[in-house]
Amino acid sequence: MISSNREKYLVDDYVVFDLETTGFDPKICQIIEIGALKYRNNELVDELSILVNPNCPIPLVITAITGIDNELVKDSMTIQEALPRFINFIEDLPLVAHNSCFDLSFIEENIVRLNLPMITNTNIDTVYLSRKYIKDVYNHKLETLKDYFHLNYSSHRSTQDCLTTNYVYQYCKNKALVKN
Repeated sequence: MISSNREKYLVDDYVVFDLETTGFDPKICQIIEIGALKYRNNELVDELSILVNPNCPIPLVITAITGIDNELVKDSMTIQEALPRFINFIEDLPLVAHNSCFDLSFIEENIVRLNLPMITNTNIDTVYLSRKYIKDVYNHKLETLKDYFHLNYSSHRSTQDCLTTNYVYQYCKNKALVKN
């Protein structure tokens, strides 16, 4: 299981990642997009964006939310090809995600399914951080925070959600540094 370090160790070198999936249950639903942004000294140094063919129909409700449909992913790599690329990309860097338990449950389920070595990266969940440092929002969904900060990124596409997540992470990290 990937460990969570909450805010004890807010880092400058990390990978922000986000997934789009065919549903909410990692046992029966599939990953359809992986996005990851690598930061060194808080500067973006690399990007990974992979559409994944789930080898099953993408539900219309998911297409309506993400814009990802069966036609878009039909020639994309499968999770068997995409997940090792993601694992290689993240190295041993801490992982930053919004509601990290959701995304990590899909990563871990697929690691087990594909018989790959489990990753042991620490993770930082920006939902936890936003709840602690952003008090004047009605909820802590990523789209709400994007609107709160007036960010011009799209929603429900992995790389764009990574940009929003990184903004939230940096904002909360700066708030934590001021408090200490």
